Amino acid sequence: MGHIIHQSSNLQVLYNDARLMALFQALDELHSAASDGELVAFSPLPETEIVGWLHDLVFTAQETIAEIEKAHKQPTLRLVK
Repeated sequence: MGHIIHQSSNLQVLYNDARLMALFQALDELHSAASDGELVAFSPLPETEIVGWLHDLVFTAQETIAEIEKAHKQPTLRLVK
């Protein structure tokens, strides 16, 4: 798909509740349009491109969750005989 955008290291973005809520609301609006069969009125992009973007977003979100959880995971002790 090639939709991943890399930001310059000089650009600092603050992720706070407001920015995450805006992202959630945009996805929720897209979901509502798709559910109502009004995707064409909501976006000029072809459905296949929207689906590609959504797959990229889901993948990136899952990887971000995994990295955050990995950074805070405590080592597990196991008893071995």
